Amino acid sequence: MLEIDPLQIGLHVLNVVIMFFILKLLVYKPILKFMKKREHMISDKIDELDSREKELMRQKEEYEHLLAEAHNEAAELITKSNEMARDHAREIIDNAKEHARNLVVRAKKEIEAEKVQVRHDMRRQITEMSIQIAQKVLEREISLEDNRKIIDEFFERVG
Repeated sequence: MLEIDPLQIGLHVLNVVIMFFILKLLVYKPILKFMKKREHMISDKIDELDSREKELMRQKEEYEHLLAEAHNEAAELITKSNEMARDHAREIIDNAKEHARNLVVRAKKEIEAEKVQVRHDMRRQITEMSIQIAQKVLEREISLEDNRKIIDEFFERVG
C-alpha cells in the first residue's frame, strides 16, 4: 500500500508554495501589468470614441444650423428679389403714368394753341369779309334786297 510520508507532503507543499511565488513574480505580475495596460488602452479608445461621437454630434448640429441659416438667407433673398421686382414694376408704372400725363398735357396745350390759331384765323377771315362787304356796299348803293343777299353770302362763307 501507499505510505504517507509527511516529509514528502511537506516538500510538495513547500514546492507548491515556492512555485506559486515564482509564478506570481514571473507570470502573474507581467500578466496583471499587461491586463491593466490593455484595460487602460480600451478605456482610452472608449473615451476617444465618445469624444469623436460628441464632436460629430457638434458638427452635425453646426451643419444643421448652417443649413437652416442658408434656407433663411435664401428665403430672405427671394423676398428681397420679389420686393425689388415689385418696386421696379411700380417705378415703371409710375414712369409710364407720368409720361402719359405729360402726353395729355402736351396734347391739351397743342389743342389750345390750335384753338387760338383757328380763332385768330377766323377773326382775320371775318375781318377780311367785313372789309370786302363794306367795299361792295360803298361801291354802289344797295337796296334792301341786295343787303340781304350780301348778308346771306357772308353767312354761307362763314358758316
